[in-house]
Amino acid sequence: MKHLFIISFFALFSFSSYSQVGKLVVNLTGLQTKNGGGEVSLYIYTKENMHKVEKALRVITKDVTGNQMQVIIDSLPPGDYGVTCFQDIDRNKKLKTNFLGFPKEPTGLSNNPKIRFGPPSFKRCKINVEADKTLDITIILR
Repeated sequence: MKHLFIISFFALFSFSSYSQVGKLVVNLTGLQTKNGGGEVSLYIYTKENMHKVEKALRVITKDVTGNQMQVIIDSLPPGDYGVTCFQDIDRNKKLKTNFLGFPKEPTGLSNNPKIRFGPPSFKRCKINVEADKTLDITIILR
């Protein structure tokens, strides 16, 4: 009886600590392939840290393989996120900008908001990842 209680306790504990997660599929279009294409970096942010590169929840970097690519992020906790990406054509790990601060390398954001004066707000880029579901989005790099 004592062993049954211990086994039941550990079984209950292991099931209760299981957290549900979602999946995010990001389809990237508009990638440049001249000169090898370089690499593309994808950043996932929470509202509090949007556009703060050093505080991104996740960063995924992949070699560019064509003008369209797909990046799959498994095990993402449910919640609201913003996604940004840029194509690092010269692989220097930095986004090149002009003298006004506008990107010289292709960039994109979730929901593909129009860029006005400065980076778009979290509200304009917000996506919602739900537990046990797959969210499929497309980001157009410009």
